[in-house]
Amino acid sequence: MLIDQEMNTNYYFILRDHNIDYPNPCFNQIELDLKRTFPGDPQEIVDKYIGSLRNVLNTFLKRNPTIGYCQGMNFIVGNLLKHLNEEESFWVFVQIVENMLPIDYYSHMLGILTDQRIFNNLLTKKFPKLVAHMQNH
Repeated sequence: MLIDQEMNTNYYFILRDHNIDYPNPCFNQIELDLKRTFPGDPQEIVDKYIGSLRNVLNTFLKRNPTIGYCQGMNFIVGNLLKHLNEEESFWVFVQIVENMLPIDYYSHMLGILTDQRIFNNLLTKKFPKLVAHMQNH
């Protein structure tokens, strides 16, 4: 169990169930991304996790409105939910975003762009024919 979870009993459920009455376009983006989260998985998997996915992402957004939500977060949480319960998935995701990634990783996209550049350089070095093929298409 994570320290934050131990120290904040019921925090997740209180925040999850709290109605936020300020407009935030991220809530709409989360709704758009929910059904895109489990591509290739059978419908019963989507049905099993989509409510929890919505809850975790919306609760994280309530906790961190300045970080907000960006595409890709849904895939991280979706994978966490396949191994952990809803509350545990929330706390692990909080740890990843708040303590492991630089604070502006998602907001300024600098970290993502850097990671993408490194990945592209490695791919070009290891698989130049594949990169050439992808660039042609």
